[in-house]
Amino acid sequence: MLFNACDYDGEQVIATAQPEFLQPALAELQSLCSALTVVEELGPGIALCAVPAMRRLLRQAMEHPPVFVRHLAPAQAIVELRGTIEDDCARLALALATLPEFAWLGPGQYFAVQARLLPPAKQPPVRSLAYTSGQLNQKLASVISEETRAIESIRKPRIVLSIALTAERGFVGISLAEENLSSWPGGERHFARLPEQISRAELKLLEALEVFNLTLPTEGEALDLGAAPGGWTRLLLQAGLHVVAVDPAALAPALHEEARLRLEHKRCSAEVYLAEALHRSRRFAVITNDMRMDARDAARLLVRAADLLRGDGFVLSVLKLPHATKHIQPLPVLREALAILQGTYAIVKARQLFHNRQEVTVVAGSPRQSRLFAGRHRSRAEAWGAQRGLPLLTRHDSAETGSRESDR
Repeated sequence: MLFNACDYDGEQVIATAQPEFLQPALAELQSLCSALTVVEELGPGIALCAVPAMRRLLRQAMEHPPVFVRHLAPAQAIVELRGTIEDDCARLALALATLPEFAWLGPGQYFAVQARLLPPAKQPPVRSLAYTSGQLNQKLASVISEETRAIESIRKPRIVLSIALTAERGFVGISLAEENLSSWPGGERHFARLPEQISRAELKLLEALEVFNLTLPTEGEALDLGAAPGGWTRLLLQAGLHVVAVDPAALAPALHEEARLRLEHKRCSAEVYLAEALHRSRRFAVITNDMRMDARDAARLLVRAADLLRGDGFVLSVLKLPHATKHIQPLPVLREALAILQGTYAIVKARQLFHNRQEVTVVAGSPRQSRLFAGRHRSRAEAWGAQRGLPLLTRHDSAETGSRESDR
């Protein structure tokens, strides 16, 4: 049986966030559409929402990227599932074919089917599906390609056919890839584990570079704060940079063996090294930070590091947030940290990435080095961001982040 999602209450969209940050994510969406309501929590960090105009919300989220929402997908129809791949593939294909956006698919159009099995929200389902999301993707893509002569492109689709599956229901919708905020199902960007990988932290840097559309320079110097055991340092070295890795702890031995001429390991605190580097007037093309410290303290440290950044350089930092308790909320901490950074940098973007845990990742550039540049700073910052296709997160934007959460 097929239900039109509009039969429930307006049009519908599925929002995905890290489970602990689902409420801030919903608050961000409500700041874009005050009429948004939560219909149902489909799984941890996954909410089915009703909005008056789904396509308008997707566009607004593109223009004003949220921090905590990882992925959006239209839910234009709901299909009752039987549990077998033959039956369910036929039902889902029919549901997709009845959507007006199905006409987007045609000869030469690049598309991807993105099915994902949603974890149960509260208790295990009575039955489970007898197939995987990958099997369904492959079968549906074959059917649609044969019918429309569109070309399947898993990595770089233009059109995405989203399918979110519980044990009993399939939520389907069609969108342009950029409308989903992430080109990966649910915003879950997975990387192959390589033999040379030193730590899981490498995945955070790889995802950040991809999400923020950044490319590491192939020459110059990089400063890696909180470097041990050396995952980010390895990627910076791999790009061709000379790296100053700051951490009292030891680095992986392989780093010294592979790049001893391009690696300086400073076994001291970040504060001590920054004082030394400022005294020596060093300049870095990239400054990275993944230290375990309060987000506001990390922001203050990066403010001190601003004079070490080249004019065309950028800072990429993780900001650790506290777990929500009765007395502590992560959102005010994040707003304070962003405000500290904005006094010195143009904050280009802040996102809670799939490989982040209780933290967000921030990219910043164009340091405000003196009052002489105060009047020209905005244009410089805009040019810096425009070269990378990134919108600026202004003071107003950061103040808006999670503002509704503080009202609860």
